[in-house]
Amino acid sequence: MAVTIEGFCVVVKKDRIAPLFDTEKLVPPNGMFLADDEIWRCGFMAESDAQNFLKTLESLDLNVTTGPDSDAVIVNEFNQEIHPYCEWLETTNWEKAIIAWKAGTEPKKVVAMEGFDPAVGSGLSFHDPKSMDHLEFLRLEDKVEVFLNKETGEEVFIGRTTDPLESMYQSATESVRKHFRMTGEAILTGEEAEEVTKATEMLQKVSAELPQFWQAFFFLGKGQVALGQLEEAYQSFKRAVEIEQEVEGIPRELGGVCLELGRFEEAVETAQHAASLEPDNPETLGNLALTYLMAEKIEPAQKAIASAIKLAPDDEVNQNLDQIIRDVVSGKRDQPRSMADLMS
Repeated sequence: MAVTIEGFCVVVKKDRIAPLFDTEKLVPPNGMFLADDEIWRCGFMAESDAQNFLKTLESLDLNVTTGPDSDAVIVNEFNQEIHPYCEWLETTNWEKAIIAWKAGTEPKKVVAMEGFDPAVGSGLSFHDPKSMDHLEFLRLEDKVEVFLNKETGEEVFIGRTTDPLESMYQSATESVRKHFRMTGEAILTGEEAEEVTKATEMLQKVSAELPQFWQAFFFLGKGQVALGQLEEAYQSFKRAVEIEQEVEGIPRELGGVCLELGRFEEAVETAQHAASLEPDNPETLGNLALTYLMAEKIEPAQKAIASAIKLAPDDEVNQNLDQIIRDVVSGKRDQPRSMADLMS
């Protein structure tokens, strides 16, 4: 007997994997599995997923690295390559399909998924992840990555059994960018809030898997701000600035959240950090002046806003802030203690 090979298949000697299923030490990672009398196989659309499953088998004491008599291998449908090298498995073409069987047996019957047609084959196309310049990421549907083939105009679907972190990050940050909110602005509601909530859930997965990837924490914080989750946003920005000390935007965002949470001294520290990174940026200096004002440090606020206006005399935001500071000093306006106070 023989089995069809579709995509990247992990092929295992049946007598080695059956006990793992019987004792419930292992479950199939997806529904793309089948077996004949001698071998069991499971198909994947992404080679990395097949490799991850192979590592799972290795953790269960199967030999997946040493040939020619390993317990499991990966078979690449697109070039019929088998890794690691083994002498117990054979492959061949069956019309447009690829089949595999245990060496020494006769492939007189083929086990295939329901509806499989050898005249069509798997219908899958190989895309080398190292040369995917012609593919443009469109969206993520559950764990299926959807790309646009810029050469043909067709959509390409790549299913995954593990979380596709890069695509999750791209999809999530796109949603967060569409709904950026500054601290103090109205939070998202309805469908927009649902979209950003899903995005923050994806970014939480990405940041958990890539704990040194500051961008994931930064956009997670921006999404949480848009949802009104300020304490959570504080923790996300705090982690981002711990990882990356040289990007001005991170402490600026952290400082804004600190102001809304009433943590004025910490807000001043983060605003000073941001200004030290871009001392000639009028927006950064204006933000520093605002932070000083909110922390009731009036003289430093006056000096910072004067420097900002000197750099950009026509900046209306800084001109307005300068007037607010003057009004607070003269008593025409109460001391603001939140962004809502400032904008009232």
